Amino acid sequence: MTDKKEMLAPSIVLVCICLVASMLLAATYQITKPIIDNLSIQMANESRAEVLPEADGFTQMDVDLLDGVTEVYKADNGAGYVVTATFKGFGGPVTVMTGMDADGVIQNIKVTDASNETPGLGSKTTLPDHTGKFQGKSGTIQMDDKAADGYVAPVTGASYSSKAVFNAVSAALAQYAQIGGSF
Repeated sequence: MTDKKEMLAPSIVLVCICLVASMLLAATYQITKPIIDNLSIQMANESRAEVLPEADGFTQMDVDLLDGVTEVYKADNGAGYVVTATFKGFGGPVTVMTGMDADGVIQNIKVTDASNETPGLGSKTTLPDHTGKFQGKSGTIQMDDKAADGYVAPVTGASYSSKAVFNAVSAALAQYAQIGGSF
């Protein structure tokens, strides 16, 4: 009888510890989730304001999204649109926000997530030296034909990451063309 009690007591204690730890974890999640959600929304709004500074606010649009496009926002004052798209880079998904004026001309782009790209190589696609190459472009952009209008040079040695950024911006321009620039 004593052997059974000695074997059962630690199991009961362990189960109790697990239950208490699970309840504390659930409570922590319930407390922090709204805070994290609000911070995510705030950071996304700040990024939208960064890529389209002329806008005074944004409203999410309900449109058919093209492949790779995750969201489309229209500036409340008619200053343009912000399109977010995600494509696969070398190490994983690369997410890019593209701000376009009402005529579909790129004002700015921001790589909001390239966390899985190679540090010091693929991560160079997030720097202003690369993202600035897209400013002023509209319509169709090219990465392969140096003589073409709309040519954007890739980052040397980071072809997958560059292609992911290029594809995201191309998808944003195509999304703008699909919606006709107005709703």
